[in-house]
Amino acid sequence: MKLHCSNRPCASAVHFLFSLLTFSLLLFILLKLWYPSPFFSASGGWQGLKIVALIDIVLGPLLTFIIFNTKKPKKELFTDISVIIFFQLMALSWGIYTIYSQRPVAAVFWEERFYTVPAAALKERGIELSVLKEFGDSYPVYIYIKKPESIENWLPVLKKIEEQQIPPHHQLELYQPITGNMDNIYRYSLDIDKVISNNEEMKIQVEDVLKSSNTRLHDNKYIGMESKYRNILIIFDKNDNIIGTASTPYIED
Repeated sequence: MKLHCSNRPCASAVHFLFSLLTFSLLLFILLKLWYPSPFFSASGGWQGLKIVALIDIVLGPLLTFIIFNTKKPKKELFTDISVIIFFQLMALSWGIYTIYSQRPVAAVFWEERFYTVPAAALKERGIELSVLKEFGDSYPVYIYIKKPESIENWLPVLKKIEEQQIPPHHQLELYQPITGNMDNIYRYSLDIDKVISNNEEMKIQVEDVLKSSNTRLHDNKYIGMESKYRNILIIFDKNDNIIGTASTPYIED
């Protein structure tokens, strides 16, 4: 690494600019590929990104500012900067891997709402994510689960819940395509008048969706989605298309 700076602020600024470029690229990937709307805030993309930002655009440049000294021999200065960059890249790789493994790969409807399913939940059980393509082409893919009606069919589900702590929306064998099951889902459409009467922020978000989609409030169906950090209101039009979402307040840890 050839340095052209003669003082600490300059060296730190150069480091910051390169780190910011890396961070901007990661942000693009998160928003467009790994955590498309509305999953960025709901499933932990923002929480993971804050950790990466701390490592990438704060800690690295700060350490450069602390150790940079042109009075040091060039070889020693090169070694110091290289060590900082090495550990920064190691920490950054860990952060990116964590964000990637927790990316939502499915939104599964179970009982009354959708639940997001992170990649790690399926990978840890040896399930290849490519099998999700059988249920749809969207990303994350929207999936339906029909609640077992007989005790005989319930027992395997309950066994996995109790013995392996695998919730129903993580049990691949229960998955069905959402196509053809929308009427069953719409049975649990929320009373939108009641929802927006209790939450002014959501009311504004819903009204924005109505305006952009040129639909009226009661033209659409409103289904809840439970995720790790935020719950989401998914808005379907009369043709079963998702035309928008609204976010509820953050869930407290």
